[in-house]
Amino acid sequence: MTQVNKEAKEERITNSKSVQVSLTLITMALILTFMAPACASANETSINWFMKGYNLYNQEKFSDSLDAYNRALELNPKDSEAWNNKGIDLGLLGKYNDALSSFETAVALNDSYAEAWFNMGVIYDIKGDYPTAVQAYKRATEVDPSYHKAFVARNVDTDLLMGRSLSCACQDQLALV
Repeated sequence: MTQVNKEAKEERITNSKSVQVSLTLITMALILTFMAPACASANETSINWFMKGYNLYNQEKFSDSLDAYNRALELNPKDSEAWNNKGIDLGLLGKYNDALSSFETAVALNDSYAEAWFNMGVIYDIKGDYPTAVQAYKRATEVDPSYHKAFVARNVDTDLLMGRSLSCACQDQLALV
């Protein structure tokens, strides 16, 4: 074989390898183009949406945070933390009854979720329902005896109730404490 023929053959082999590499790269690009949307939805998890909600909450974008928690709950309706955080956003948006419903769902899923019990107490306080707030704070402190904020809130509401009870001789209020 002459030197020219040998060089031509090597060039054809090199070109052939380049064509194979190019075809492989094109094939991979096509596969990724069609598979990426499927993978994106497969990777869409409640945890991702929960974290998005958490980050939006920290940016004080409560409506957007609420939307993210709603999406997380669509993917995992048994996530008590997402229900709790949804309740926080709803409370901050002034939707107190909806917030209570979210906290009630959170504690129904996890009865030992002290923070959800505490948050429920906060909403009852806002609504002026101090006896029910005391009960929510009491449950939070039963679940977590070191939950200082719940003890303080419970004591404040208890003082309010006892002050009213003592001034009007309403013994029924004392029984709730």
